[in-house]
Order: sequence, then C-alpha cells, then structure tokens
Amino acid sequence: MDEGLGEDGAAVNDSLVSSLADELSRRLTNSDPVPPLPQTEDGEFPKTSPRIFCEERHDATSEDADLRAVDHGLVSKWRQKEKLKTTSVALVLCLNIGVDPPDVIKISPCARLECWVDPLSAQPAKALEHIGKNLQAQYERWQQRAKYKMHLDPTVDDVKKLCLSSRRNAKNERVLFHYNGHGVPRPTANGEVWVFNSRYTQYIPLSIYELQSWLGTPCIYVLDCSAAGLIINAIRQLMDQRSNDALRGMAGMYAGGGGGAPDHLKEIIVLGACGSTEQLPQNPDLPADVFTACLTTPIKVALRWFCSRSLMRHDGLTKDLIDRIPGKQTDRKTPLGELNWIFTAITDTIAWNVLPRPLFQKLFRSDLLVASLFRNFLLAERIMTAAGCTPVTYPRLPPTHQHPMWQAWDLAAEMCLVQLPTLSSNQHAEFTPSTFFAEQLTAFELWLAHGSRDKKPPEQLPIVLQVLLSQVHRLRALVLLGRFLDMGPWAVELALSVGIFPYVLKLLQTTSNDLRSTLVFIWAKVLALDRSCQVDLVKDSGHQYFIRYMDSVDGLIDLYSRVQAVFVLSVICDGHPKGQALCAHNQLLGTLLRWLRSLAPVNITYGPPGHPLLLRWLCLSIGKLCEDIPEFSLHAIREGAADILVSLLTSPLPEIRAAAIFGLACLIHSCPDPSDPSHPHHSGGPGGIPGGANPVPEHAGLTLTPSEDRLPAERLIAGAVTQVVYDPAVLVRAELAVLFARFVRGHGAAVREAMAVQQRRLEEVVAQARAAGASADDGSGGYRPRSSPGHGQDGSGAGGGTGPQEGAVTAAAQQHHGLYSRIAEAITMLALDPAPKVARYGRDVLRIAQYELSFASTSGGHFAANGSLSPRRGDSTVGSFAAKLKPRSWRSSFTIAGLPNLSRVSTDPHDPHHGGSASSSYNPSTSVPGATAVGGASSGPPTAMMRRMPGAGTGTATGTGGGGSGGAAASTATSTSASPPSPGRDVPLAYSRHPYTLRIVTDQPSLGPGASSSSVGGLSDYDQMHHGAHQTYGDTRAHGGSGLAGAMLSGGQDPPLAGALPVGQAPVAVPKSLIYGLSCDYFSRPMLEPQSSAWRESDGAKLCPWTAPVDPERKTRRRAMMDVAAAISKAIRTPKLREQLHSIESGPEPVSALTFHPYHQVLVSADVRGMLKAHTYPDNKLLNSFHVTNGAPQGESRSSLPSRVVFLRHINEADGPLLMAGSADGAVRVWRSYLNQGEQRMATALQAVSIHLVPTLSFPTVYNWSPSACHLFASGGKQPDYIYVWDLLREHCHSVLPLTGTTIGTTSAPGGVVPAGVSWPAGTGGAASGGTGVEQLLLSTLDPNLLVPVCTDGTLRIFDLRAPSAPRMVLQPLGRAALAGSVLEPGGRQCMMVVAAEKGEMRWLDLRGGTGGGLGGTLAASATEELASHSATTSTIVDAAHTYKTVQAHTKGGVCALAGHTLAPLLATGTTSQVVKIWTDDGDVVGTLRPGNSSNLLAPHKVGPITAMAFHSYQPVLAAAGMDHCTVYELYDPGAADRAAVAVRAERATSVL
Repeated sequence: MDEGLGEDGAAVNDSLVSSLADELSRRLTNSDPVPPLPQTEDGEFPKTSPRIFCEERHDATSEDADLRAVDHGLVSKWRQKEKLKTTSVALVLCLNIGVDPPDVIKISPCARLECWVDPLSAQPAKALEHIGKNLQAQYERWQQRAKYKMHLDPTVDDVKKLCLSSRRNAKNERVLFHYNGHGVPRPTANGEVWVFNSRYTQYIPLSIYELQSWLGTPCIYVLDCSAAGLIINAIRQLMDQRSNDALRGMAGMYAGGGGGAPDHLKEIIVLGACGSTEQLPQNPDLPADVFTACLTTPIKVALRWFCSRSLMRHDGLTKDLIDRIPGKQTDRKTPLGELNWIFTAITDTIAWNVLPRPLFQKLFRSDLLVASLFRNFLLAERIMTAAGCTPVTYPRLPPTHQHPMWQAWDLAAEMCLVQLPTLSSNQHAEFTPSTFFAEQLTAFELWLAHGSRDKKPPEQLPIVLQVLLSQVHRLRALVLLGRFLDMGPWAVELALSVGIFPYVLKLLQTTSNDLRSTLVFIWAKVLALDRSCQVDLVKDSGHQYFIRYMDSVDGLIDLYSRVQAVFVLSVICDGHPKGQALCAHNQLLGTLLRWLRSLAPVNITYGPPGHPLLLRWLCLSIGKLCEDIPEFSLHAIREGAADILVSLLTSPLPEIRAAAIFGLACLIHSCPDPSDPSHPHHSGGPGGIPGGANPVPEHAGLTLTPSEDRLPAERLIAGAVTQVVYDPAVLVRAELAVLFARFVRGHGAAVREAMAVQQRRLEEVVAQARAAGASADDGSGGYRPRSSPGHGQDGSGAGGGTGPQEGAVTAAAQQHHGLYSRIAEAITMLALDPAPKVARYGRDVLRIAQYELSFASTSGGHFAANGSLSPRRGDSTVGSFAAKLKPRSWRSSFTIAGLPNLSRVSTDPHDPHHGGSASSSYNPSTSVPGATAVGGASSGPPTAMMRRMPGAGTGTATGTGGGGSGGAAASTATSTSASPPSPGRDVPLAYSRHPYTLRIVTDQPSLGPGASSSSVGGLSDYDQMHHGAHQTYGDTRAHGGSGLAGAMLSGGQDPPLAGALPVGQAPVAVPKSLIYGLSCDYFSRPMLEPQSSAWRESDGAKLCPWTAPVDPERKTRRRAMMDVAAAISKAIRTPKLREQLHSIESGPEPVSALTFHPYHQVLVSADVRGMLKAHTYPDNKLLNSFHVTNGAPQGESRSSLPSRVVFLRHINEADGPLLMAGSADGAVRVWRSYLNQGEQRMATALQAVSIHLVPTLSFPTVYNWSPSACHLFASGGKQPDYIYVWDLLREHCHSVLPLTGTTIGTTSAPGGVVPAGVSWPAGTGGAASGGTGVEQLLLSTLDPNLLVPVCTDGTLRIFDLRAPSAPRMVLQPLGRAALAGSVLEPGGRQCMMVVAAEKGEMRWLDLRGGTGGGLGGTLAASATEELASHSATTSTIVDAAHTYKTVQAHTKGGVCALAGHTLAPLLATGTTSQVVKIWTDDGDVVGTLRPGNSSNLLAPHKVGPITAMAFHSYQPVLAAAGMDHCTVYELYDPGAADRAAVAVRAERATSVL
C-alpha cells in the first residue's frame, strides 16, 4: 500500500471518467426486489390475473426458514486465524573466499558474483564483509523493520548463539535463517550442513535437528547451497517423526521452540536452491548466488537473464544499461517501478492459479517477507530450471516455470527495455507506460461476459487487485470487480482470498467522487459475506465514509446506492457496541431520520427506483443502531423515530411494514426488568434506583437507563402495534412476535400479571362450556346473542375484582394494567396464529412469559372438539386462531417522560369501569379490552393499522368520522358454494376457537400423558400432540435456547426465572428476526442485471421453487385449455346430463366445501375437521390428503385442531394453481403443491375477520374471491356487519364496507388518523344492525364493481365498489323468509339473480327492475328505516328488483344448497334428502337425481343433506357432497363444440381487425 491510494484522482482523464461513469450507471442497475404492480395504461387491473404469493417470503410452514440462504454452508476462510511477521533475520555466510570446497570442481569461466560483488576484487576479509552488507541491504528492501544479525564464516557456537538470540528477539514471531554454503561441502545425507572450526582448518557438521531446536518455530530457512534437497528431506523426516510422536502423546519429549505440536511444525518453511542430487549452476552469465539474487533482487536478475536470451542484446542493450534503468521500485510511474509492479502482479497471479487456496493464503498473504520471497522464488525456478537446476521448497510447490503468464512478463520487459536507449540518451524523452494492465482488465471483462461459478476462476483476479494501486485504471478495475463480486458469495470469497480486503479498506481514505458508488457496492458485497469486517471498518473509521455518502446531497447518487451504504452501516452496528457508539457519535440517527421523513409519506406505493428498498433499510438500520442499548433507544424515541416507524405500518408493502416492526422492536430493550421480583438484580422498587441509572454489577461502568424513563416509552411502542396481529403478511406478524418477546423480557412481572387475569377468564369460559354441554342439544344451550351490548354479563367489569387492593389502584396503574392486558391478548393471539411459523414464535413469547397453551377437551356443548355433524350453520365448529384487540385510542393531550413526538399515543383507553379491567368475571360480549370508550375519548385505530387489519373494537364510539371510499374490485367468481339454511336470524352462529386455557410453565422437565395441571384444561394436550411423534407437522418446536440473548444484566450467565423454569432448563431465547436475514440475503445474491434475472431463474428457483418464473409455453397451454372449456360452456343451449356419474368416498366427516381444478380432472374437497382431499373423478384416485392447519397427512391429522373449511378457491390458475382455503373462524390459508403426496407447503395464512379471543359463539365467516383484482372479500366473526376487502397482491386491507352504510365510529387525531378510502368499524359487532350477518358474498363476473352480500335477515345489499361507503340498494325478495342460497349472473346474464327459499321456491330477479309494485320484490321495512335514518349523509338508493319468474323447485321443501355456473346456463339445487336438481338459467329442469333411483352408485351411501355444491369454473361439471361421499355430474350439449369453434373464429377475426 503506497502513495497511489491516497491521491484524489484529479489527474484522471476527463473522457475516461465520463465513459466509465456511463459504464458504472449501466452495469450497476439494480433489480428492484419489489417489482411494480401490474397495471394497464388506464390504471385498471389487467384482464388476466396477476401472479401472487411468489416471493421468497411466502412460506408459512417452513420450520427451516432460517436455513434458507444462498450458499448457507459457505464459511469464509479468507481471513488468516493468526498472521505472523518475520521480525528477526539470521544471515550465515560460509564462503571461505579463496578456498574451494573439496567436492566442487569449478569450470572456467564460471559464476563468481556473490550479492553482486566479485569476491576476488578485494582482500578476502573485506570482500566477505562487503558481501554480507549487500546481502543484508537486499533483505532490508523487503523487510526494513526486522532485526538483522549476521555471522560470516561462523563456528557451531557462533551459529547457536545467533539462533538463540534471534528466537529471543522474535518471541512468537517468525525467524528467517539464511544459509550460504558456497565455501563448504554439500550437506550430508543425514541432514547436516557445514560450518568451520575456530581456526578455519576443518569443516564442522551441524545437524539440522540441532539447528531447528535452537531456532524453534515458526521459522523459514533459505538454503543457498548445492544438494539443498537433502536438508529438506531431513526436515520432512523430522516433521513426520514428531507428528507420529504427537499422535502417541510423546510430543513433550522434544524441546523445540514450538513445543513439538503438529500445528507448530506446520510453521516451518524451507526454500532450497536445488535438489538433493544437484549442484549450483556455474553459468558465467549468472551470479554464483543466483538463488539468493532471484529471491532478493528479482528485477535485476530477470532483466539480465532476459537480455541474455533476447535478440535485443545485439541492438546495444548491455548489462550496464540495464543496471541504469531510471526510477525507483516504489514509484510505479517510473520504468523500474512499473516493472516491479508488473512482476508482482504476474507472480501473484501464477501462484494464485497454481497453488491450493490454503497454501496460497499461508505463503502469499500471511507474512509480507515470506510472500515476497515466494514470489521471487517463482522467478528462481524459471531461471535455474533453464540452467539445469530445480529449486525445491517445503511445503512443496507445483512447477510454475512454464506458466503462460511468463510470456506476458517477457512482453512487458521487452516493451520497457526497448525504450532504454532513448531514455538514456535523451533526458527529455517521456516513458511510455505499459499496456499490460489495460489488456489484463480487458481479459477479465471477457471472462465476466462468459464465466460462471462452474467454470475456472478468472486468472486475472490478482492483477485486478494490483490495478487498484493505479489511478489511471482504478475506476475501471473497481467496476469490473463489482461485477465479479455480484456473481455470488463464492466470488466474494475468491476476491477476499486473493487479498482484496486491505486495498478496498485503504480506498475509503480517498476523496474521489467517481469511486464512491462502486466502492460502496463492493463493501456491501464484502459485508454480506463476512460480518467480521465491521471491526476493521470501525478501527479505520470507515463508518464515517458511509455516513457522509449516505448524507450526501449529490443528485447523481441513486437510491439503490444509498441502500447499499445503509446496509453497510447496519452491519457495522450489528452486534457491535463499539460500532453502534461511533455511528451514534457521528449523527447516524439524525441522517436516517431525515431520509425517513423525506421518503415516508403514508400509504406510498410507487416512487423512484429503489424507494421501497431504501425505506426498508432505513428502518432496519435504526433498529440495529439502537439494539440492546437503551440510551440510544430512548434518544431515538425522543427524536421521533417511533412516530415515523409507526406511520410506516400503513405501507402497502409487507417488507416495509416488517422492517418498521423490526425497528420498533429494537427500540425495546430486551434486558430483564430490574423491578421484576424474579430478576436476580431486583432493586426493590418499580423504577430501580430512584432518580438515577441502574448499575450493572458484572459490567463496571455500564448503567441502564432508569426504568421510569425507559419503560413508559416501551409501553407506548407495544401499545401502538397490538393491532398488527391482523396483518395479512406472515413476515410482519413474525416480526411482531419478536417485538413482544423483547417486551416481555423487560416487563415480565406486569405481563405475567395480565396473563394471570386472562388465564382466569379463559378457565371460566371453558368451565361454562362444560356446564352447558348437557343442555347443548336444545339448540340454545342457554346462550344469549352477543348482537346487543345490553346482553352482556357485567359489562362494566367492576364485579369480581382482581384482589383486595383493587379499590386503591390509581388511574395510571389501571391504565397500565389495561395496556398489559391488551398486549397479553395479542401475544396469545400470535400463539394461535394460522401460520405455523408465527404460531411457533408466539408460543416462544408465551414461554418467555412463563406460560403455555393448554387445549381443553369438552364433551359436547358449544365448544365440542369436532362440532356437530349436522350441516346446519347453527352447529358449533372450531378453528385455530385468536381474536384481535380493540384499536388503541389516540389522545392529543397525553404526554409522558419528555416524549413529545409520541404525545398523541395513549397507552390504554381503559378506565376503572372499562370492560378490559382486571375483573375475574368475564363476559365475552363486553369484557374484551377496549369494549367501551371513556368520556369523550376517541375510539379508533392508530394510523399504522388502517390498511391491513380489520377493526376489533367492541365498545360504543363517541366520535364519528366519514366513511371512506375504496378502489374497484373485479370478480370472476366461478361458482357459488352450497349454503345450508340458517337456524334463525336471531341466534348468532357458533364458529369460534377451540377451547383453550393458559397455564404457568411447571417445574417439571417434561409433561407426560399423566401430568397434572392447575388449569381447567388439564394437561397441555397441544404440546403433547405437537411435540410427540408428529413433530414434523406440528405447529411448535422444542422450546429452549442458549440463554437470555441481549440481557445486559446477565454478565454472560442466564438469570433464573423465579418460580417458572426448572433447574437446569435454559430459558427460551428471543425468536430470531426474519426480515433482517431475508433483507441481508438480497446483498448476497446478484443485484445487477442481467445476472440478477439469471440467478432468479437458476439458483433462486432451486432455493425457493415457487419463485421460479412460469414457463410461457406451459402457461399458454393451460390458458388455452381453460379458454376452450369456457367457450364450450358459453355455447351450451340445450344441456343434457350424462348417464355416468362419478362417486367419490369422502370419509366419515361431512364435506363442507368443494372446488374443481381449473384444467385437470381433479376435485378438491374439505370436511368439517379441516381435512383437504384431492381426488381424480374419472378413476376416483386419491392424490393427496392433509390437514388444512399444518399439512399433516390424513393418518396423523387427529393430532391437529379441527378447522371447518367453508371456502375453497384456486388462485394463479394459469401459473400453477394455489389452493386457498377459508375456515369458518376467519383463518385463510394458501397451499402450494397440494396435488403431490407429501409435498404440500403453506404459502401464507391470514385472519380475514376479527374474532373473539376467548371461545365465543359468533357468525361464521363467508368469502369470495376476485381474481382480476386479487381481492379477498370476507365477512363474519366478531364484526359480522362489516365486509373486509383484502388486497392479497399487496398484502394489506384495501377497505372495510359497512353493511348498513352508517358512519364509522372513528375520530381522527390531529393530522388525520384514518387514511382516506378506508372505513374502520368501531362499534360492537352487530349492534347497529340488530344482529345482521352475511350468509353469502356474491361478486359480479361482468361488472367488476358489483358486490352483493346476502344477509341473514333475508336482504340483498348491493354495493358499488367505486363508492362503498353504503349499499346502493337493499332488497328483500322473499320477505323475512330465510334464503337457502343465491346466485348472481348465472350463465353470464347481466344483472340477473336467482334466489332460493328453504321451502323450495326459486325466484329470478332483474336488478335493473323498478320498484315493482306487486311483483314479489318486497322492500324490507326494517331496511327502509335503517337507510332512511342516514340518508342525509349517504347516497344509498333504496329500490326493489323485478321478479320476473318464480318456480317451485322442490315441493317438499328442504332446499339447503343453490349453485350456479358463471359461464354455462346452468343452476343446481340440493335438498336435505339428498335430491339434486339441475336447471337451466331460464328455470327449465335438466335432470333430477335421487339417492334411491338415480344411480346404483349412490345406493350404499347414507342418505342425508347436501352439505356442499359447486360447479366447475370452466367446464359444465357439477359436484355435490353428501354425508360421506361426493358425486360429480357431467353435462353436455352436442352442438356446443361447433358453436364454440365458430365463436372463437369470430373473436379472432374481430381482434385482427
């Protein structure tokens, strides 16, 4: 490293900089990991459905998610574990000038020069002294700081003293021993060299074993004598002997300096001049010590040898002229310096391409002097091999004298030497630099265009390293190096192993602006592979370079490049307190916050390239800066970091929301609360030492922020994110679990107290369910509807109490308790998440709080494990998820502890009369925390939760706000599932969670089958079923961890959790963040085009197969199959029923949902327990069966919690269908590869509606899917009078539609809390509508803006999604009679609707009709009153449709299902007696099938109701499910195919025109 690295680059040619800047801009074009959403020119969604759930994060089941990384097994080995320096040099010359050894016969003329001195030119003593001084000077050129000692013609004692003195001076560093034996006999076969006696009358042998015992290890021998290979053989024998002795445990008998251990023996290096049978060359054109000359003066020897073999010697090029080459070896701008530079590059390149990587690292990168000697040794091998002598080494090197790179050296030497005559004769002549480096960079660029990981690495990589020393070529070299590093971690590993690291570290000291972007990119690649480089960066103040770059106002720096700088800074702070402190000292927080404020408007979807990625990394970097340092966290909160991060929770991009949660989590310190009695450093008070910081006994000088400052801020953060449990993205909810885990660690006592209250409530509910089990058969079970707030039990929550001191609790304490109650419920909800990955994290959080789930078993009642087998919706079923909390109140007047920027955040909306108080008497209707609002306080969600999560407030809002408007939502719904009749519109329906309780973690190491528990539910059934033999498909993993990660009070030891964890059992560690690792992987993979696209198609597809692009030909074939089937269905005029029926055994459980594969003859069914089965209906073959909750096979599904599936739909039809399954409890799961046995994998899971946390009777969830807009519509659960519209393309809540059109009970805080376009429910579910819920959701396939919810009160409420604040029309076609089913636009007939009554009547409605007079379409009086009450504020149109046809479909009644085809003119009805009728869309009967006479295939089956019915999306095929079987009916029209072909040809002709 020399002066070239510190120059500014002002002399760089302007045209070169301009061209390379263009190259830099072209090459460093990053691929955005969040591609723009597909839209047409007019901004509408395309007609073809976009592909969704194809990102790497879309994997909800993987227990090995942390292992999914590029080249996970790659461990960086470039950094030497222990670098050695040669600090002591011993020079021994045995020349005995004037006396030739007896075994040497010299020729005449012969080589005479020793260290370029003629020994006969002076007196022997003076010549010997001159030679010795020259030898020392030659070595000092390579290592000036070493201590040199010399003995000329020494004795044995002289050598011993020299060696012992050198080892003392070197200590544990390397000693170099140079031996010149030109004046003594060759070594003996026993490994002895010769020295002299004191009178120089005898040659005295010196054993190499003695010499080694004096020198010790590490050491390096340079043996310039004949037969040096004999010494190497002896040393090799010594190595083998000591290695064998060490294996026998006898290494201690040797007195070597290294102790005789094999690892130390490896530190012996030997360079010998020739083999064991060879003599030194005597060529007079070479010096006598040619080996030493090559090692210490390589350029001089190389040029002389080249000149002697070149034709240039006849053109006046002499040795004297070569010796007068102008310049210095350290000045690369001079001829001599450039030659030395090229020689270094070439010898490095030869060694790197020939030697094994570990040997190259040891010899060429660990010691500067050793590296120089071995570079020069390659020259010695070339020259001496040409003279008939073969230099040898230990360890042995492969031959390199014929490497092609030597030809490049010859060319460079010739180009320099040819200029010497001119330069020597004309002082004004200018030296023309060599084109060697430019040509090598061109060769490297060609390799980049055609090379890959599977091909031979580029030979020019060491040359690129040397080019970084040149200002002229530096920018080009950096650009090419960046392209190479972008090929993958293997490329970064190669570059680091070749020694690139110190060069790019030194380049951070330059001020050249043209290098910044590429240098930042290179550092991002290096740190993505090896995080330990953070220490080197901080040591050299490299963090300042990236902070200045990030804060630069240079408009030429694009956002992608700033992302890379932020990533580097985050790695510097990652687990590195010194790096965090220095970055904080250099105002990194202020820089990050300024960028966040400028780039983070709420709800931003698009922006400049790199905008989403930069937003994400700004959040992650804030988190890493403040992680586990409470002082930094509190400072960041005071500077407004928490406010900005909370506002980012409204982003439509899940990665940004997850990063915001990560940043908020890092603002919460994971240290145990000093006020926690279970903490070993409990100070006795709630705030530690009053008025001061808490000292840490194990860490001198370290203090924690006082709890009275830190804990309130953390409570504010935790309270602001409780609603994130409803985020549709698994990644976001997983990060929320990490946040709560950190929070529980610091607030253990308060969280456990809230958990205890929740535990008592759950136990009461389960006990009441058991008590009601005996009376459950009467249809009511003593249950009172929760539709009215007045029906609740103890709505104030004042009864019961939590303890004798409740009356003395202050209002602030009550507020805190309410907040902790909400957090405890959110944690429980995460533990019951539909995504196994999130549920695993949530249960870890519970274990940190010293609790676990216990699933109770009840015998009957509302909470029976499997529910009733009756298909009626009044019967109870179970689910697998938990309910949400009420949106947190925001008060503009609330401030605490000097946190003005969080002043509008209230920790809790509760008061002593609130339903969420600590009362042990719990009412499911009103006691959910947040059930009522207090004296004028607003009741609405924070800004962060609006677009993704359904409202859960159960209180009466005092403030009002205008309803928002949502975007358009198209629908191509293909069938209408069967709709069993409601038992009555006055009783809410029982679809809720499986009964569970919480229990304290016992002191038993394991819970066996006979374990007892104090909880109502008995033993932890869930842990047993998921930690047993079926752990592969369970939702949990073994709890435990290596300790309290990040606990600053532990001092490296795990503090015990009092009264919870057994002795010897490690506490549960905080779950690992997913978003940070996933985001870091982006920098480990190719980021530049076209490598990025190629990686996604190859390695990326292998890593995550669902991210692979779809084969266009296969997609075209699939689309063609669906288009042909659709055309035939549209062309049907006179449908006929085929005689052949396909009957499929569905198992003992009733089928609850059906769907057909879009282009394969496969029927997918789901039963009431949640088993999904895929059958082929021509041959009735079972392809796959698994449980919807966790993917467990059918044989192991009994260990899974039941979950009634009511909705099945295929998405991504042409791209490889995914199966979407919606359960009655609101849980939606998406499965991929579901047709392949054992290969099913959950892509994502979400909770589509708000539900009760405790098991409570509620409305079942109904769904519909709009494939063109990727919108999922859902209604039911806790808020049945609202419809939630989920945008699954962006993974956020698009809008919330109120059934009644009433204004939403929210009050905006200053600045607007509720974003425009999103209405948010705030009242109690069903209170405003008198218990009205939704039985069906109908979407128009022709008008993308038409949504028709079919309500439990018999009304049809027609919504225009362009103005969804209220229904545009409310119809009640059958009066108050219950609707058995409805179909919108059967056969594609616009504005036509068919409804069926339970008594068997079917009506055809025209939604374009007028008031109708006496035409059967009757407007409900109740609906009229409802809509009239708010007509002044809404534009709802009240009208009745024209009923133009009525058919008595079934005279005996009992209609329980109605389905319609969206393309073919087909309808189907099913009854409770298993009669199926197929109709045309005009009301003509196509066929009737009865279980008794329609087919003998149906005879053996049980006769029961039709439980599910669905048409094929494209083909005229119907499936109807009975009690234990499914029947597939095929229809046809003989002329449909011909008509379809004519229609297709006409359509093509029209498109061509």
